[in-house]
Amino acid sequence: MKRTILGTFLPLLTAFGAVSGAAAADLMPEQRALFDIYKELVEINTTDSVGDNTQAARAMAARLVTAGLPQQDVQVLVHPGNARKGNLVPRLRGNGSQKPVLLVAHLDVVEAHKEDWSPDLDPFKLIERDGYYYGRGSSDDKAMAAIFVANMIRYAQEGLKPKRDIILALTSDEEGGDYNGVSWLVDNHRELIEAEFG
Repeated sequence: MKRTILGTFLPLLTAFGAVSGAAAADLMPEQRALFDIYKELVEINTTDSVGDNTQAARAMAARLVTAGLPQQDVQVLVHPGNARKGNLVPRLRGNGSQKPVLLVAHLDVVEAHKEDWSPDLDPFKLIERDGYYYGRGSSDDKAMAAIFVANMIRYAQEGLKPKRDIILALTSDEEGGDYNGVSWLVDNHRELIEAEFG
């Protein structure tokens, strides 16, 4: 079965929207997989003060390797200046007839103090209420990160061989912090993220 990247991405994006209104028992397998990834990411504290991007990167790496991506194509790269500032760069190999595409999302989130949230909400627990999700990073940017990881897992499971490699970079310090993952990857691991477009 031949499947295009767009042909797989759009159904998963649609599935993500459907997850918010569906009872857990009613989810299709790909919706359940996406929700589980999303929940895991939101519930890993990746704030700058005490959070751990490396934990989030390793959790997503484990999912990708379990799905069949070769270990050598799933790189967790930790900034030498801070062990909590890990980045994940997995690559789904295509047939090489075109140069790679790069997808980027950040793992870090803005600070979240429990006292600033409604008493019945925990910033590091994903809660669905009235069709909305609550949790630090539930939209910026862990939803995108979850969609990208779920897509890559599905591509691997279905044996997708696109014309170009698909590279994903889940990075730290998106807002320009001291350990900015994108800048650090460009300066130190450019060969892993070199792509025709992103």
